[in-house]
Amino acid sequence: MLKPKELTQIEIWNQYIKDGDEVSLSHIYMENYDLLYDYGLRYTSDVEVVEDSIQEIFVSIIKYRKKIGFVRNIQGYLISSFRRQLFLNLNGKKRTVSMDQMPEGSFDYFKYPDNEISDKEDKEFLHTTINECISDLTNKQKEILFLRFERDISYDEIAAILNISVESCYKSIYRTIKTIRNAVEKKIINSGKLIIGLLPDQIAKMKSKGN
Repeated sequence: MLKPKELTQIEIWNQYIKDGDEVSLSHIYMENYDLLYDYGLRYTSDVEVVEDSIQEIFVSIIKYRKKIGFVRNIQGYLISSFRRQLFLNLNGKKRTVSMDQMPEGSFDYFKYPDNEISDKEDKEFLHTTINECISDLTNKQKEILFLRFERDISYDEIAAILNISVESCYKSIYRTIKTIRNAVEKKIINSGKLIIGLLPDQIAKMKSKGN
């Protein structure tokens, strides 16, 4: 049997599903724990609920291993499972949670704000302006941006995680970026500043820590 470090995430996952190899599952757990933990804290500051939710999905994976089918993207599958479990826990262990019952006003795109101060005034102004514009987005818009540009999750996987069509996912990304760009440009014009080189990818790939 090959060691986890010699395999891709999908190969490690398939190895676990096939043989129930605990080393493989442990590797998947360690590789994705920080991702799930970070994601959960953007919905709630209750660390215990986040940690319990992570533990519970891995317990379910162990319990239902033989019933789990093919997975195209490990991160997408784990985020989707974790997100569902987190909402169940936040809603008092209800059997089902609809989109309307999901926590509102709680997805914090900037959970870990930037502590670095840029030496360039224009760069700092642009970063602050884009942050303000992203903060004005809806919860779903912020979540889609986070999944796509912070975690590099595919459009197909985002659509599955959020229970929307792939087409809606594409449209949401396009409209969100357009909204941010227009808002940023308006703020820049109103400020009287002249910032050269404001490219679409600067907005589309804007990280919460900034560059």
